[in-house]
Amino acid sequence: MSNKGPSLMGSAVIVGFALFSMLFGAGNIIFPPYIGVISGDSWPLAFGAYFFADIGLAVLAFLAMLASDTISRFESIFLRMGHLPSRILTGGVILSVCCIASPRTATVSYELGMIPAFGDFGLPIYTGLYFAAVWLFGIKESKMIDYIGKYLTPLLVISLVIMIIIAFFNPVGEMSTTPKIDNLWFMGLISGYQTMDAATGCIFGYVIARDLANKGFKDNQSQISAVVRASFIMAALMFIVYGGLCYIGATASMQYGADVQHGPLVVALFQTILGTTAGIALGIIVTLACLTTGIGLTSAAATFIVNVSGGKIKYNVVFTALCVFYAFVANLGLAQILAIAVPVILIIFPALVTMTMLSFFNKQITNDNVFRFAVYFALAFAVMEVLHNMYGVTALSFVTKSPLFAEGFGWILPAVIGGCIGMVVKAKKTA
Repeated sequence: MSNKGPSLMGSAVIVGFALFSMLFGAGNIIFPPYIGVISGDSWPLAFGAYFFADIGLAVLAFLAMLASDTISRFESIFLRMGHLPSRILTGGVILSVCCIASPRTATVSYELGMIPAFGDFGLPIYTGLYFAAVWLFGIKESKMIDYIGKYLTPLLVISLVIMIIIAFFNPVGEMSTTPKIDNLWFMGLISGYQTMDAATGCIFGYVIARDLANKGFKDNQSQISAVVRASFIMAALMFIVYGGLCYIGATASMQYGADVQHGPLVVALFQTILGTTAGIALGIIVTLACLTTGIGLTSAAATFIVNVSGGKIKYNVVFTALCVFYAFVANLGLAQILAIAVPVILIIFPALVTMTMLSFFNKQITNDNVFRFAVYFALAFAVMEVLHNMYGVTALSFVTKSPLFAEGFGWILPAVIGGCIGMVVKAKKTA
């Protein structure tokens, strides 16, 4: 009998490739070229900020979950909030992100990659086929990561790298020497922040921990080793692809202004680089990017619901029901989905980032109220900010006075104040 266990590096590579695909959606395609257009030959500065706020925060989320020993816990990174609050917040993150972002992956991939060929009338047919593919690759929970990492990711990466290589040897044009905005760092930072990959990182952290456990990585140390390696493999792939897409945008910075729309810009760049094959290539890349993200998000939502039921509902039943539901929601259109998605994500994300940062000091912070008060203050500010900015509640205009409000980080000061108050309110450690 062989005692040979699973290959650490081999498993890490597959998981790292899967993470890349699950995080790399259509939004990740459209942001970097626009950053390049805005930045011109200063694109490395904006790219660095974007990469940190997007992939940097996602990797930090993985590392924070490992540091706080929550990556394989049902309550996830919110564990120190207490039993009920942690489940509510974890469920809020998973269900809001998954139930909004999953249908959006289908809608975005159609509007960006398929409308030029099929027009608006083909959306119902496309979403049906799209979620049939999601179901095919994700219905077997134990095989989902392998399918994405071994088969779908290589196709996506090869497609992107070929386009980047072609653009490198045949640049769109000359780079502008003058950026189109003053503060490139903040622009890149906010663009990366808006991808919300830190939120999906926490969601996928639990998914990959379960997958690694199924592969034989049962103990905490082996899981840490595998997740760390997988995270940096994913980050390396993202660095190459993001850098290439930013460079492509920078070579078009003399031709487009700051008012260019993200989606049409990508289409125009593909047409310039690839000529008559642009429509097919864009459709393949966008569909692959969205499909892998949709599979991961749908699987995460199904896994969460199964856990809430205590295993009374089977994964394949929930996954199938979600695919049908998402196909219906996707036909509401991108504008309607975004109208629901934006306020929900803007409320939840500050709490998630707050908890991520505090989790690095999980062992040093013995008072659970530091976590609770910091998160509650961040949540309260985020709710008031959304009510003021999106729904015109003028009585809450005082939120605009918070430092870094204009940059989208006004919740940081309330979170710090809440954490300081929590330090002096005694509580027993619950985890």
